[in-house]
Amino acid sequence: MMGRWLCYLLALVGALAFRVAYTGWLAGVVFALVLCFPLMGLAAALPGVLTGRLVLTAAEPRKERGQSAGWIVAGESPLGLPLGRIKVTVRTQNVLTGQEKKKKQTWFCPGEGGKVYIPAPSDHCGLLEGKLIHAWAADSLGLFWLPLRRKGTARQWIFPLSQSRDLPPIPQEEAPGLRPRPGGGPGEDYDPRQYRPGDPLSSIHWKLSAKRDELVTRETLETVRTLPLLSFDCFGDPDTLDQTLDLLSGVSTALLGENRPHAVTWADPVTGELRRFSVDGEGQQILCLEAILSRNAPLNGRSVLDEAHLDHTLHLKPVGSPGVGGDPP
Repeated sequence: MMGRWLCYLLALVGALAFRVAYTGWLAGVVFALVLCFPLMGLAAALPGVLTGRLVLTAAEPRKERGQSAGWIVAGESPLGLPLGRIKVTVRTQNVLTGQEKKKKQTWFCPGEGGKVYIPAPSDHCGLLEGKLIHAWAADSLGLFWLPLRRKGTARQWIFPLSQSRDLPPIPQEEAPGLRPRPGGGPGEDYDPRQYRPGDPLSSIHWKLSAKRDELVTRETLETVRTLPLLSFDCFGDPDTLDQTLDLLSGVSTALLGENRPHAVTWADPVTGELRRFSVDGEGQQILCLEAILSRNAPLNGRSVLDEAHLDHTLHLKPVGSPGVGGDPP
């Protein structure tokens, strides 16, 4: 932009010299036109700038770690007017690792449909949140930067590598058997117990109640579903998190490849609250990974192994890292 101002100043000096050297009306008109050039450039650009805006979207919703990821910045102009030379700054933040990066880009936007691709960092797993923090359009002469309207934020998931791995022996979540079904309901298996206030009348066993001379209800039982249980710790530096999540994704993919539903559990690194997902297909696996990637992981935190009743899980951790648990081969 400094070069454009220098050219304009040279043109203005030339017009002034022409006005001094020549006293005719043409010299006055030329000088007046050159003097008004900045205002004319602003007037020509303002309709497009005032009605147009920039919209940020993700190039693709999900990518694996290391693959090309990025944002699409598109211009929108209801009047179809060109937006001209555009300058934007996109900030990308990884929610999982907390890392942040800014990228600047300048291009010419012809108006409706004009767009540009801006790469985003994909070297670590996580949820990337992109935001247009600056958006400017140059006037027709390129002498001034005018602020442009911009819309919202965009998200892109960077998933761990999903190569299937050899499966080691994986403990079951629970021993097979029967347990009371939450909420009750119909069922063939049940245990009789004394009536409690709030039990539905439909669950009362009238014949047994008459024999015992007290109200007895049927407590519906359900079969305990045994699941392989995977656990991991959701804290550490970005490289450690990548290796851990690669292990988790690989073992989970191998189990799904054998049509084996399983469960994934981890502890909130700050509160210690346990989180658990049942994974019985690709859709549930995606939801589980999104739940992991959408929360910040500190460098240190509380381990899922601190819970005594989880000592029967297959605990996934990078090879060579300290702690108790098994590593898949």
